[in-house]
Amino acid sequence: MSEEPHIRAYLCDECWNSIPHYKVQIPIAKRPAKKSGRSDWSLNEILLYSVGNLIWLTIIGYYLWFK
Repeated sequence: MSEEPHIRAYLCDECWNSIPHYKVQIPIAKRPAKKSGRSDWSLNEILLYSVGNLIWLTIIGYYLWFK
């Protein structure tokens, strides 16, 4: 038996050396790329989206209030 059986799963030296050993590699952490100061949405897109939502809210409010 080996001198430290708890490390080698209580196997003899011959048995321990006969089984395959695998080394676990720590994956390299990927850092996200730095974004520039601008956002993904342009000001025109934000304004068009907001105006479109306001139009739909006006239509829904009209039907709820007057119909």
